[in-house]
Amino acid sequence: MAAPETRKKALAGSAWTLFGYGGAQVIRLGSNLVLAHMLVPAAFGVMALVTVFMQGLQMFSEVGIGPSIIQNRRGDDPAFLDTAWTIQVLRGFGLWIFTCLLAWPAAMFFGRNDPLAKELLYILPVIGISSILGGFNSTAVFSLNRHLQVGKATLLELVPQLISVIAMIVWAWKAPSVWALVGGWLFYSIVRLPMSHYLNRPMRNRFAWESAAAQNLLHFGKWIFLGTIVAFLAGSLDRILLGKLLTLTDLGIYSIALTFARVGIEVTTRLSHTVLFPILSKSQDDPVTLVGQSIRARGLILLAGGALVCGFAISAPAFFRLLYDPRYATAGTVAQWLAILVWFTIILSSMERVPLALGHPRALFISNLLTTLGYAIAVPAYWFAGLPGFILGIAAGSLIAHLVLLRWVPLRRDDMLRQTVLYTLLFGLYAVLCVALLRMLTGHVKPHWEIVGAGIGTLLPCGVAGTIALRRLRAMR
Repeated sequence: MAAPETRKKALAGSAWTLFGYGGAQVIRLGSNLVLAHMLVPAAFGVMALVTVFMQGLQMFSEVGIGPSIIQNRRGDDPAFLDTAWTIQVLRGFGLWIFTCLLAWPAAMFFGRNDPLAKELLYILPVIGISSILGGFNSTAVFSLNRHLQVGKATLLELVPQLISVIAMIVWAWKAPSVWALVGGWLFYSIVRLPMSHYLNRPMRNRFAWESAAAQNLLHFGKWIFLGTIVAFLAGSLDRILLGKLLTLTDLGIYSIALTFARVGIEVTTRLSHTVLFPILSKSQDDPVTLVGQSIRARGLILLAGGALVCGFAISAPAFFRLLYDPRYATAGTVAQWLAILVWFTIILSSMERVPLALGHPRALFISNLLTTLGYAIAVPAYWFAGLPGFILGIAAGSLIAHLVLLRWVPLRRDDMLRQTVLYTLLFGLYAVLCVALLRMLTGHVKPHWEIVGAGIGTLLPCGVAGTIALRRLRAMR
């Protein structure tokens, strides 16, 4: 059992994580709705391609530095942290160079499908500047999570996001184009850099190089680095492939649906990264305790994720009909298919931190690799069943990765597998029944009754899951 102080930090961390996530979603929802009225779907298609590279830069900029600082016993040693910061800065410059080299082939590749995509030639070098700025971020970005100071870590995310969204909306109002997103992303990096160093007081990161620390970081980070590349492909290859298979208008609708369908992934990933992983890392020398803690925590994560996925699958059609104009109406159906993919992604991500906490980053690399191989199923499935087939093909990759990842769980594998089957059946049957019932009612009752039905179907699993989660958390005290 975790120590009382650790449990207390975990509870506070969970509360801050949910608060931060809720705040981030409010900011994101508001900005997305405003931009949707300013920009046509084709513009969102271009923005989806831009986002692929932005996410790739954000993921590559860490190169395992964050997990290394959280997991390593020397994670508070100034020499270790300064060496990590130096590697991070060098990596940031390298990423910018790579982005500049990538700009022309990316613009030519996607530009053949739609001339609007040729703007990538100018956008990518500018966006690459954010990787340089990110490289200079203080190691406090990771140290705060190491010590479960989630409140400060949450502010470090929310404040820059709020300022960048304001800048993005003003830019789009004055000159509606994909450059509004680029400007917003740069504002985020510019604001976050000084904030990270302010929260790192009294320590100051300096350029330093300790051979032992560098060797330790690079040894742990080599699989993280490879895993990050594969994770980027696993999380973004859908938009790269669909950028060639769909029109920019259809890609824009898919991107809008994906933004909201990923709610469950993001909240569970935040809980795993900011709360679960630091706790598990403290028990890395005791596999029995570690696995026991992970199973209990995973149950809560699956409860939260399943309720969110169910809720959005049920309410998506009404959501997009109410808040978006008719150009985006089909996003509701697309989001329902995406809910299946999101659920299998949550199942996988909720157990990936166990082998990582035990010091096996190779497992994360293999997991991401198998997830990426799901696209080998997705592309043929697209030709057979269209976009739904493509989405189900990606989901199959996550399921295969989950089954293989169980190999790195030293104990109680059957318990984890049972969790997967139980929650999948529970939430899956509920969502299917509700969606089928609402579709039967469509056209036979007034629209406001459909909205009421969708609202009840959405709130019910969230309320039940919240009640169960609170009871379990209280029992942990």
